[in-house]
Amino acid sequence: MMSLGLTALGTSDRGPRSKLAVTITAAPAMGRRERQSLLQEALVYMALQFGYVDAEADLL
Repeated sequence: MMSLGLTALGTSDRGPRSKLAVTITAAPAMGRRERQSLLQEALVYMALQFGYVDAEADLL
């Protein structure tokens, strides 16, 4: 499990959250850069779904 501070994403329009979760399915042999890019996209998607309307990849 990975811990990520969400303060850089601003505030949620749904109130504070103690935990968020996202699942990523990817090929085991995926390259490091491709994995990191996929992870960033997934984290931004998750944050947006939980109400962090200012979430962007460059904030991570």
